[in-house]
Amino acid sequence: MQHTQPGAPQEVLFSRRALAAICAETLEHHPLETGGILLGHWHQRRWQVLEAIDPGPGARCTATTFEYDCAYVDHLASKLARQYRQPLQLIGLWHRHPGSFDRFSAEDDLTNQRFADLNPHGALSCLVNLDPAFRLTAFHVPPDLSYVRLPLVVGDALIDSALREPIQVSDLEPERLADQALAMELQQLMARIPRVHSALLPALADAFEPVLSALEAQEGWRYGLRACGRVLQVALVEAWGPRRQLWELSLSRSGQLQALREDGWSLSASAFVGQLQEVARVH
Repeated sequence: MQHTQPGAPQEVLFSRRALAAICAETLEHHPLETGGILLGHWHQRRWQVLEAIDPGPGARCTATTFEYDCAYVDHLASKLARQYRQPLQLIGLWHRHPGSFDRFSAEDDLTNQRFADLNPHGALSCLVNLDPAFRLTAFHVPPDLSYVRLPLVVGDALIDSALREPIQVSDLEPERLADQALAMELQQLMARIPRVHSALLPALADAFEPVLSALEAQEGWRYGLRACGRVLQVALVEAWGPRRQLWELSLSRSGQLQALREDGWSLSASAFVGQLQEVARVH
């Protein structure tokens, strides 16, 4: 069933490394079933696959099913994801089917559903067949499981160069290490109130502009932002002190910008900006 809704994926781009990993795993376990997970990015309406992970040394592979070695997969996925400047995301899975069977079973549907629920864009699910030549078929998996078969292209040069860039020795320089530590701390702060990332309401984005200017001008706090539709999360790390705060900015019923701290303390936008500037004056 094909879809043409805005934002629907156009194609799947595979790195040669990812395809080689799938071929090696398929060869090793032939004629049994096997599979794994896919790491990469949703970018420019394309699934861009950089790494494919096998199911692990403790995986159970039979003629009709396989089961992951979950501890191994989780560990290796985490290690590989962090080898890139832009850490890879879990975007889907792949597995082999016997013969020419290139449709999903009821059990596959359950697994695909779990993966699709992890990402607002759904998931990618690929099937391998040897009938008799190697064949890799890619499907976009929306949350409602209305599968969409996608064109699949292999080639490193096709994947966005910024997504392919690996970690370098320069990433271990003190300034970069400090930036990485700050980014992790800001992420941990925002995780205190889990929300789904989505574009801000235009009215909220407009009302936030003066506050953003104040954030950029002050030096007392390091900050991170996460847009969540009707709410904008602002994580604050005190530059010269121990304070860590998570605020959520939204519009009141009267259309005024208001700031609510995670402990329930509420401020107007002007009072929120005043607090930011007060810290800088003290130091």
